[in-house]
Amino acid sequence: MNFGLGAILLLVAIALFVLAAFSDTNFPEFTGLGLAAFAGSFLATSLGWADRTFGTGDRTGDRT
Repeated sequence: MNFGLGAILLLVAIALFVLAAFSDTNFPEFTGLGLAAFAGSFLATSLGWADRTFGTGDRTGDRT
């Protein structure tokens, strides 16, 4: 399964929002970081970085 940079940032944002929902003392920090990751996913998409994939992929050496 391959994840692009935009998808990874969206997953990080979701995790941070969940942490913020259950945190009493660090709610503003987790919320701010979640918003930054969410905005970063849109920035990565608009800059063309979102299609760079990470994870298991074709490892045959054929890059055509």
